[in-house]
Amino acid sequence: MSIQIDFIYPNDRPDQCPDLMWDLQLKLDACAQQLFGKRNPNKALLRPDFVIDGPHVRNTLKLDGGFAELSLNAAGYWPTAIYELAHETIHLLDPRPGHPLGKGASWFEEGLAVNFSLAVSKSIGDQSIKISHSKYKIANQLFSRIGGNLFHRAMEIRSKTGHFSDAQISDIMAVSPKVPRHIAEKLVSSFYS
Repeated sequence: MSIQIDFIYPNDRPDQCPDLMWDLQLKLDACAQQLFGKRNPNKALLRPDFVIDGPHVRNTLKLDGGFAELSLNAAGYWPTAIYELAHETIHLLDPRPGHPLGKGASWFEEGLAVNFSLAVSKSIGDQSIKISHSKYKIANQLFSRIGGNLFHRAMEIRSKTGHFSDAQISDIMAVSPKVPRHIAEKLVSSFYS
């Protein structure tokens, strides 16, 4: 699927461009909502930040919103900032506490987030972006097994279940009847187990 994001790399580092990072976050959020359905209206989307232990989503204390905390590598390099922010944008459609405080993401949600990040990175002009962690490579490969128009199938699943990580085996099989059952089982299991 082709994604179009209007963005031009500036001369300054990402951590020196908070307004541009926020603008990019809003563009990514709009794209994700167009592809996968509306963001949870009860959860505010807040400005991204850069932290030592990023990337991940940080929920607000009242769980009424969330924001992306990106890595320090992303703070100084636009392709990494874009990749990480796109990934976290998927989780920010309906942020919830992650492992070990909550259910966190399934292999399906993480695979979708990786796939979306790659598509966004290629759209903005970085054709060389690679998945660096093997667990995320596996998540992307598992997600890709649902076949067809991956993003449309993900949207169908979310529209039925409400949250990507609430999908059941039957939900995967309903949109992709040819996917092997053991793949569907893995996709709906916790990414952290």
